[in-house]
Amino acid sequence: MGRLWRIIQNTSLLRSWRIYDAVEAEKEVGRSVENFQILWPAQRVSLEPTENDRKFLKISKYFNDGFYSRPNIFVCEVPHAYCHIGTGLVCTPDFKAISDSQMEYRLAYNHNFKWFKPKRPQRLAGSHYATIHNVFSPYWLHWLFDCLPRIYSLYKAYPGQRIVLLVPDEMGRSWHDSLASLLPPNFEIQRLPANKWVQVDRILLPSYAAARANGHIPVEYYEFMRQTVFARFSLPPQNEPRERIYVSRALTTHCRILNEEQLIELLSRYGFKSVILEKLDFRKQVELFHRAEVVVSPYGSSWGNLVWAGKIKIFILYPDRPPETHVFTYAKGLGQEHFFLAEREASAWSDFTVDLGEVENVLMNEMGLRPVAPEKSA
Repeated sequence: MGRLWRIIQNTSLLRSWRIYDAVEAEKEVGRSVENFQILWPAQRVSLEPTENDRKFLKISKYFNDGFYSRPNIFVCEVPHAYCHIGTGLVCTPDFKAISDSQMEYRLAYNHNFKWFKPKRPQRLAGSHYATIHNVFSPYWLHWLFDCLPRIYSLYKAYPGQRIVLLVPDEMGRSWHDSLASLLPPNFEIQRLPANKWVQVDRILLPSYAAARANGHIPVEYYEFMRQTVFARFSLPPQNEPRERIYVSRALTTHCRILNEEQLIELLSRYGFKSVILEKLDFRKQVELFHRAEVVVSPYGSSWGNLVWAGKIKIFILYPDRPPETHVFTYAKGLGQEHFFLAEREASAWSDFTVDLGEVENVLMNEMGLRPVAPEKSA
């Protein structure tokens, strides 16, 4: 099940709480899993790197050769299943966790392991339940490219069938609004406490659409998300790029730019306006990225909103080397141009200082941007 899962199984904490074994869904067909449908077969996918992309891949954590291996994208059904609401963990009647090659990290991240020893599961009648959650759902980036795309797998596999999504009752406002904006007419939502276990006659379980550390998924998924949300908000189906945006992380707890005031002053000369996404509701975030021409920001969850942007240029300020590949692959799947700076000394979660000279070099010599004339006052 992978090196990470074996390490977790060997911890004394897990042994004391009897965290149960995991089984791969594809190996359980005919036993714990039924109606297994492959929606997209496994394949080796080229990221089609440009010369600039190869500079990034050379120092990145993953996919250094410009390819990644995507497992089967599938939907399956688990009869007589248990489901943990907050993490989306689905277990067989004998409490084996159903996983795919991307799901094995689910238990790893939750430090309150006692939640995974159900005492009084709530019984839910019916067999139309599904889950799209995982332990990284509270992170906006993972919510947008790990969780929400799984709705399309369910929509594709069960056209017109009534489906009830089991979700935590304490989701953030943007999470709630994005889910409501994306749901097909045959979907419903049932909210329950995040630490609640439920038992159902049958649960529909979609696999992840992307590989590990990767936001590159089939184009159909992106287009389903984009066009459904654009239609809900009466936005044109094609983007209208006209604004240069700097997304600040000033209200977060890490990966902030220490010399941000000077950075914002530099970017303003190139026509960028500074925004803080935590101050915007979901609709305003979609509208902002719908009209984005260029986006600059430190690495972080705000980049999940790229799905609402067109084929734009993005400039990511990474706090560490080697940099993560989640947003790079996400942008490649969306047809966007990725530019970057990666610090040599900061850690992945550190606040950090950027070299303004290097920033301007990327803006001018790599991205081809030029300073804009200041607006004349009336």
